[in-house]
This record gives sequence, structure tokens and C-alpha cells, in this order.
Amino acid sequence: MNYLLDTNWIISFLKGRPDAVGLVTELLDHGLAMSVVSYGETCEGLLTEVLQRREPLDQLASLTDVLQVDLTIALRYATVRSYLRSRGKLIPDNDLWIAATALAHDLTLVTRDGHFERVPGLKLYQQVR
Repeated sequence: MNYLLDTNWIISFLKGRPDAVGLVTELLDHGLAMSVVSYGETCEGLLTEVLQRREPLDQLASLTDVLQVDLTIALRYATVRSYLRSRGKLIPDNDLWIAATALAHDLTLVTRDGHFERVPGLKLYQQVR
């Protein structure tokens, strides 16, 4: 495993956006994972947005490692959140859990969100919107 897919890339992939389909397909050969948090965020989006079916998400999940939150990730979450809070630079909690997952597993986070740059030590494969 080398890469952790952020929710925004998962949604773009599921919507069939060519850049996302190409990148996800390429990264599958290099070891791709998703956080259970991203899975949950995407499922919520499937219930409320234009995507209506969960089958494509489950297909993608079956091709990746779906990483569960454990005590190591929880400690990383707490450490990073405390650091960012002390500097007045918090990012959304779900994104903190995703970042903590990437840090705990030494993965590069594939994201479109610039606020992940605030997380010390986080490796990014980033394409900002």
C-alpha cells in the first residue's frame, strides 16, 4: 500500500470523471487504500446527492484496502488535532481522521483539499480544485 484515497477523489471516480478514473486506475497498481471514514462520507453522499447506488463504491472498496480506525490512528488524530488547535488551524474532524490514517500507515494522501498541507509530516499527492 502506498496511497490513501481521499473522499473527493472517490466521489469523482464514482461519477466517472476521466481524470479520477485514470488516476485511480493507475494507483491501483501501486497499492491503494481508503479510510473507513471516507467510505462513510461517500455513503452519506450517495444518500443525499446525485449518486444513488452503493454498488460502485463497494466495487472500488473491494479493490482497495479499507483501513479501519484503531488505537494508533486515534493517537495520531489526537496529536495532530491538538497541534492544529494550538495554532488556530483546525481542519474538519473527518479530514483529521483521514490524515491520521495516512500518517499511521505511512501513506501518501491523494486529495484535492489544500487544508491538508497544515498537517505536519503528511505526504500529499494533491490536485487542488
